[in-house]
Amino acid sequence: MSDLKAISIPGAEIYYDEHFLPLEEATELFNALLSKCAWERRQASFGHAVPRDEAYYGDPGTHYTYSRREYKPILWIPELLSLKTCVEEATPVAAYSNSGLPRLGYNAVLCNLYRDGNDSVGLHADAEPEMGTVIASISLGADRFFRIRRKDGSVAFSEHLPNGSLLIMAGDTQRNFKHEVPKEPGITQPRINLTFRRIEHK
Repeated sequence: MSDLKAISIPGAEIYYDEHFLPLEEATELFNALLSKCAWERRQASFGHAVPRDEAYYGDPGTHYTYSRREYKPILWIPELLSLKTCVEEATPVAAYSNSGLPRLGYNAVLCNLYRDGNDSVGLHADAEPEMGTVIASISLGADRFFRIRRKDGSVAFSEHLPNGSLLIMAGDTQRNFKHEVPKEPGITQPRINLTFRRIEHK
């Protein structure tokens, strides 16, 4: 039973459960995905490598482009498919109904592997036209800082997301805020983050 709580931030709709997966289950899943996912370090603009490894899984037709990088889905692996079902069941009805959306669930997941504290993701919003407004994020492995900033740069939410935690962003969160996982050079252990989303081409 999920203990998902709404986080009160004006202009955002965020739900958080720091103990969504039992610790043992989260660690087993981390180890399985570390070895099974088709991890790839992509090239960013200007020839630099993206500072994390990625693997993208989803239903057929869930391709999208982000920052000039094209993401084409690999067929689901069982671990991700069963986790998707758990996350869909935990996602509050309000995450959809507050925005007048049908509760259609997720059809893709972007997996990010941060090999240590030198890997990161810069300040951004998941606001591509194909991407739905409800995004569910599972963290596995090492705790890492996750920060949400307002447009003026001030911090609205900053937490170390622990192994097995679930954070859901919905409503106008992507429109009004950006988020990041900053570098933390002191961290030597890897972290996997899974962001479930719904991709629809109009």
